[in-house]
Amino acid sequence: MRMLRSVGKTCLAAAYTVARSAGSLARPANAIPSSPFIICYHRVVENFERSSQTAIPSMLICTKMFERHLDWLSKRFSIVSLDEIGRHLESDRRFPRPAAAITFDDGYGDVYHHGFPLLKRKGIPGAVFVVTDLVGTGKPQIFDRLYFVLRVLQSRDLPLEQTVGGVAREVGISTADMGVTSGSSEDEAFQVMTLLLNRLPRETVETIMTALEQRMQLDQTETEELAPLTWDMIETMHRSGITIGSHTKSHALLTTETLEAARRQLVESKTALESRLKDKIRHFAYPDGRFNSDVVRAVNATGYRFAYSICSQRDSQYPLLTIPRKVLWERACLNAWGTFSATIMNCHAHGVFDVKDRCEHDHSVGLGEVNGTIN
Repeated sequence: MRMLRSVGKTCLAAAYTVARSAGSLARPANAIPSSPFIICYHRVVENFERSSQTAIPSMLICTKMFERHLDWLSKRFSIVSLDEIGRHLESDRRFPRPAAAITFDDGYGDVYHHGFPLLKRKGIPGAVFVVTDLVGTGKPQIFDRLYFVLRVLQSRDLPLEQTVGGVAREVGISTADMGVTSGSSEDEAFQVMTLLLNRLPRETVETIMTALEQRMQLDQTETEELAPLTWDMIETMHRSGITIGSHTKSHALLTTETLEAARRQLVESKTALESRLKDKIRHFAYPDGRFNSDVVRAVNATGYRFAYSICSQRDSQYPLLTIPRKVLWERACLNAWGTFSATIMNCHAHGVFDVKDRCEHDHSVGLGEVNGTIN
């Protein structure tokens, strides 16, 4: 299936490039020069193949591939800061040259170790969105811990659904009717992780995960690569011109939180960053790109000036609080032969692969607080 998708993407990119060169294809409306191309990355690692054995592959890009992306962008765009993009969007001024921006979500320590040096060497600005409760703790995100546990289970040839279900029952939790359908080994780990996180309360997932870790007697040093930034790292990047923004306190999915809990996530993360950095925090990124009208209004009330999603959906009342970004990773711009493709990167930049108004999350709901949650 992956090979078929790769071939299809390669053929579409080639066809688009030929059509554009011949002048027979109109430029997509969502890619006009005044619309900045803002990219969302997550982690920058030294070796993709090694890291992807135990970490979510679609959140990784190796230093070599990241540099290929930066070099391609530098030749075709002015890579600017989020503040500069914000000033243009606020005044509705067009950029003299197509503009792009580099952002990182979640605040992983390897962004400091591997991504930041590349940006600094090339003189390229960037932005990092931080989960404040994790800063300096050395603790991975809950989804990273869970995926790691599931991959270890697979490496020991243990069936995921049965093993997770059995451990859950031992601690008094039912995972019946989770609806897991086994696919490839990698797909199954990601699928089970997603189902658990989407269908069970966070505390319940934590209980199951802790029980699994204890049963397997995992060496916690194996997850050190997943560690978040420290305050010293954040302050160093901030002094060097990297924009620091909020990504909530705990990476809470705000559309599933009560309105009051969502406000606390927004306010307390902003306050923590401003107190530590002695600077105004104007930028916010929605965890998992999830927002609705109530969440957007809460972001506005908290005092953020700009907020970013990972799809093309916009709130017409608050366009500066629903700015689209494109998520890229190691294999996002590979062709059918497994090598970096400038034509595929170009298609990402112009939204060729995007289905207009299509997103896995429903951003239209949330017109009021229902049953205590933002729905």
